Amino acid sequence: MMKNTSKHETLRGWFQLVRLPHLFTVPGDPLVGFLIAGGMVRQERGFFPIAAVCFISFAMSLFGIITNDLADIQLDMTQHPDRPLPRGVISPRAASYASQLCFLAAVVPALCLGWRFTFVTLVALISIYTYNFYVKYRPKRASMMMAVLRDLTFGLGILIVPDISLRRILLLVLYGVGLFLYYCGINEITRSETLSKMVRPGGRGMLFGACCCAIVPLVFVIKLLRDSTTLLPVMFGLLAILLCAVYLLIALWVYQVSRTGASPARVQMAVHVSFRAAFFVQAAAAAACGLVVLPVILLLCLAGSAFAEKYSCS
Repeated sequence: MMKNTSKHETLRGWFQLVRLPHLFTVPGDPLVGFLIAGGMVRQERGFFPIAAVCFISFAMSLFGIITNDLADIQLDMTQHPDRPLPRGVISPRAASYASQLCFLAAVVPALCLGWRFTFVTLVALISIYTYNFYVKYRPKRASMMMAVLRDLTFGLGILIVPDISLRRILLLVLYGVGLFLYYCGINEITRSETLSKMVRPGGRGMLFGACCCAIVPLVFVIKLLRDSTTLLPVMFGLLAILLCAVYLLIALWVYQVSRTGASPARVQMAVHVSFRAAFFVQAAAAAACGLVVLPVILLLCLAGSAFAEKYSCS
């Protein structure tokens, strides 16, 4: 039953429903795919396609998060009564309308970009729905499917760039494998985050995936430093190295937490941190490619953290 709530409480409920802090990491996946594939070198179609695929990935993530809570509403009544739907801050009908709007928001830009983008977007949306309502409680399949969805958003950025060189294809494969292992590992840790276990599965895969992802920006840094004739590229290269180091240190810390029998609260915190750590490798890839919007990415990271603290998004 929908209860009477203030506008502030309703707004907070929507922020909690969509898990606002994690959303900011999603558009970074197609952006990194675009950069690694050489999108900044061959800007034949302008910036509309990359803006569109970032928006598509954002809408797909919203669709997945909202339908996830709709699928779990009965279970959350007993296990997570503080979530917005069980406590009546947001009605199931409103959440359903929001998910349909997100579905359309993902499909319409994809149709404008072409059949390949439409196909990948529809596959991702159908996979999200299948995961939430049919696969979620089959642990191994669920973790792998969630990781594949991140790879699909990564692939949307790649589709923009024509005639990708073999060297860049190898780097894209390496990053894609790393992305899959990283999120598959995080999802494995998440499944057992509230249980009292000495060792939680997924830590090794997550750490190995982080290493694969971090290698790619470092390869670009080597080329950037080798070809640089001015100070600015050197500064971007050093910044990328620093961001990769922070990313790997966070991954190592999460791995240690997953292996040392930490309390559920500490594991939950590590999971949240690991999701936000994606900002660092995404920003490193942007810096290694000499992209000047790197400060914007970092500001989005700070904004997501601030909202997480203020609205206690889970």
